[in-house]
Amino acid sequence: MRLLRAVVQALGDCSGIIRVFAGRPAGTPGSPGDGRRGLSVAVVLGAQVLPGGRPSGTLRARTLHAAGMYFSGEVKRLVVTGGLGEHPPSEAEVMAGILHAAGVPAEAVIEEREARTTWESARHVSRMMKSRRISEAYIVTDPLHCVRTAAAFGECGLRTRPEPVYGSPSWRVNRLRREQFVREMGASFWYRIRHGVGSRTRR
Repeated sequence: MRLLRAVVQALGDCSGIIRVFAGRPAGTPGSPGDGRRGLSVAVVLGAQVLPGGRPSGTLRARTLHAAGMYFSGEVKRLVVTGGLGEHPPSEAEVMAGILHAAGVPAEAVIEEREARTTWESARHVSRMMKSRRISEAYIVTDPLHCVRTAAAFGECGLRTRPEPVYGSPSWRVNRLRREQFVREMGASFWYRIRHGVGSRTRR
């Protein structure tokens, strides 16, 4: 019975991804997303690192978006999260390099180099933020990824405000957007079953 209930809830969770895919905002009613009340920290989710340590287009887009938030004064600190994938170095190290090259000072960047999944990023970063007495942060990632990311971070105790990167190739390129839509639908279903992660506001 618990499994059946989880399946029904997971199907409901997927409605948020469908809304974003259809062009609705990635923020959620009743949660951070409406308005621009300032927060001090933005968490940047990692993406693929290519051979030679080169950032993928998605990784670069997310990172430069976060740099823009820093330079506009929206945030004072950037947390980059992502461990070692198929090619070294870690996603966090590559993102930190992009930020430093863009002029973001080293003291404004916090690296989390262990996470291999969105769930692990949520766990590790939430612990880091708790130790710094930070209870809420922006999450910088692709629009379709915002839904699952916000749910995972919320489950780990960190309130979040989605900051969707509409300039990411994963959103701008129709084929990549469709592929990510399918991945996020499956991943959100799995997160509900495996981790109990889901939308409390029916995204």
